[in-house]
Amino acid sequence: MKTRYGYGVHSPWAYNLIENVINEHNMYYAYDDLYEHWKRSPEDMPQYGEKMDQLVFRLANYINPKFILEVGTASGVTTGYLASVSSKSRCVTIDNKNPHQRKIENNLKKFGNIEYTISNNPIQYIKDLMEQNRKNGTPLDLVHIAHVDRPDLIVETLIPYVNSNTLFIVNGINRSAKHKEWWSSIKNDPRTGVTFQFKRFGLIFFDLKMNKTHYIL
Repeated sequence: MKTRYGYGVHSPWAYNLIENVINEHNMYYAYDDLYEHWKRSPEDMPQYGEKMDQLVFRLANYINPKFILEVGTASGVTTGYLASVSSKSRCVTIDNKNPHQRKIENNLKKFGNIEYTISNNPIQYIKDLMEQNRKNGTPLDLVHIAHVDRPDLIVETLIPYVNSNTLFIVNGINRSAKHKEWWSSIKNDPRTGVTFQFKRFGLIFFDLKMNKTHYIL
């Protein structure tokens, strides 16, 4: 279903998400401080624009996660937006080695609830982390798959750990023909629920009791 402002959307849940989260334009208390964080970030590392970071913040605020997993930290700007939703949430962000990792780590330390990890084998790190969370009874609330080459591998690794309240924010769904093909398959996958598609990223929900619908915004 193609929609921009919720017109023609029959699901009250989807309408509320589109109108009051995705298209909400009020200023949040954290935006000013986060803008300062944005200015301190390495300019030559991948990052979103301010509007998209604010959308990610609103989505995280909507989910109100206790646990956040981000894969592909890059500049770390979006990580700060995610972690700022609640100081009580645990935010683990995983990236490859890069020349700015010390600066990024120092910037992220200011938030207090971010664990910045550099790993040469992120898939295995994620599996170990998820198994530890499963033993501890920690749900997988929010996943941000950011600046990575193979979002499909991350999604496949994490799907066994989702619950009906989990949200995946996946960047780069239209980066190439292969990415588009994968996104087409995952939105129709019986393991996924309602999906939302933007120009460069997608949202995947996992409440299988909801009518499976794909929204293009």
